[in-house]
Amino acid sequence: MASEQSAFPRPLRFPGRKAGTATATTASFPRHSGRRLRKLIVTLIILTGVLTFSYAGITVYVATRVEYAPPLPITKTPAAFGLQYRNVTFYSRQDHLRLRGWFIPGVLPDGRLTAQRTLIMIHGTGSNRASPLVLGLGCALAKRGFAILAFDMRGMGESAPAPLSEGYFEQRDALGAVDFLRSGPLPYPELGRTRVIAGWGDSMGAATLIMAAAHEPAIRAIVSDSGFAAIVPLLERNTRIPGTFIPGILLASRVLYGIDFYATRPVDVVSSIAPRPIFFIQGTADTVVPPSNLGTLAKAASAAPHAYVQTWMVKGADHIQSFHVMGAMYVNCVVSFFAKSLGPDTGKTPPVEQA
Repeated sequence: MASEQSAFPRPLRFPGRKAGTATATTASFPRHSGRRLRKLIVTLIILTGVLTFSYAGITVYVATRVEYAPPLPITKTPAAFGLQYRNVTFYSRQDHLRLRGWFIPGVLPDGRLTAQRTLIMIHGTGSNRASPLVLGLGCALAKRGFAILAFDMRGMGESAPAPLSEGYFEQRDALGAVDFLRSGPLPYPELGRTRVIAGWGDSMGAATLIMAAAHEPAIRAIVSDSGFAAIVPLLERNTRIPGTFIPGILLASRVLYGIDFYATRPVDVVSSIAPRPIFFIQGTADTVVPPSNLGTLAKAASAAPHAYVQTWMVKGADHIQSFHVMGAMYVNCVVSFFAKSLGPDTGKTPPVEQA
C-alpha cells in the first residue's frame, strides 16, 4: 500500500492559497469586464435619449415662441396726421385668413381725394400697420397723391392669429391685398376702383412683397426697404439662439407649422419681376440685415432682360431707419420712383361700380 500511494504525486500547496483559486480568478476577469461594458452601453443609451429628448423639447419650445409672438396693439391712426381713412377687412389668398387694415385715400394738390394709384404697405416682423415707419411714411405718401392700403400681417396687430413665417405664408396676405383692391368692397365707392397697384415693404415685409410680386403681375412696382435675400443666414447669425439649435428649430417649424424657411429666398425669384421697376433701399449701418443683401438682391434682379433696378444705400442708417435719417428726401425719392413707374393721377374719378 505504501508503494501504491507513492505512485501518485501530491499536488503542490502554497501558504494562504487553496487549490483551484488561480483558475477561478482568471475566469472572473471577462465577467467583470463584460459587466462594466454593459453598464457603459446602457448609460450611453440613456444619456443619448435624455439629450435627444432635451434637444427636441428645446427646439419645439423655441419654435413655438418664435412663431407665435404676442401681437402689438394699434396705438395710433391716420387721423393723427389729419387724414381720412376707412377700416377694412379682407382675406389672404389661398388660406383665407382674416386681415384688418386701413384704406387711406390719396390727397391731390387741389384737396380732392383719389384712389387711382394705391400702394400696399407691408410691415416687418413683430410690428403692425401703426408702426411709426409704416404709418408715418404712409401718411406722407397719401399727402402726395397716393392712396394707401396698410394692414396687419397674419399673427400681428388685429389680424387673425397665425404662425409667423418670415414671408413664407405672409406673401398670401400681400396677394389677398391685391385681390381686395381689384375686386373687394370699395372703401370709398365715390372714388371708384383703384387703377394701378404698387407696393412698399420693410424688412420681412419687403421680402414678402418681392415673393408676392414674383407671382402677381398686378403689382406694378415695388420699394424694398431693408429686405433680405434669404432668411436662413439671418437666423443662423442670430446671437440670441445658439447655432446648435437652429437646424432643430427649422425642422420643428416645418413639422409643426408647415413653414419651410429654406424656401424663403426672395433672391431666387426677384428676377421674375422684370421689367417692372424695383427700388432697393438699405442703411449702411444695418445690424439686422447685412447691407450686402441689397447688392445680392439688386444683382439677381438685374440679371433679367429689361430689368429696371434702382438702389440707394443710406449712409449711417440702421435697420429700417432710412426714412428716419433722411426724412423728406426719403419721401421725395419714393414719390419720384412711384410717379415714374405708375404714371400721373389723371384727376378723373372712375365710374362708380353698380351694386
